[in-house]
Amino acid sequence: MAESRTFASVTAEHLDRLKQVARDRHGISFDPPDGAKGVATGRSPFGDCIVHFVHDSAQAALSVTLVKKPMLLPAGMMWSSFEAVLERCRGFI
Repeated sequence: MAESRTFASVTAEHLDRLKQVARDRHGISFDPPDGAKGVATGRSPFGDCIVHFVHDSAQAALSVTLVKKPMLLPAGMMWSSFEAVLERCRGFI
């Protein structure tokens, strides 16, 4: 079963910054590149990671669903890394 989380207080500017950091620092690709919802795909030393995301600008909420991850990469590590990047993006804007 896919694991999902919703993050509050995420503006469109936060999402744009998050995507920029994810692309530039972590090599993550987004389909579509500028959409408020879509698929993010990245690679780890253990294999591919895929998440679906939906940003609700009216509620300032970002829902993220972990679709695929390497078995050797704990989901908790992925979530904590994502939250850390999101917090840095919130502080940047």
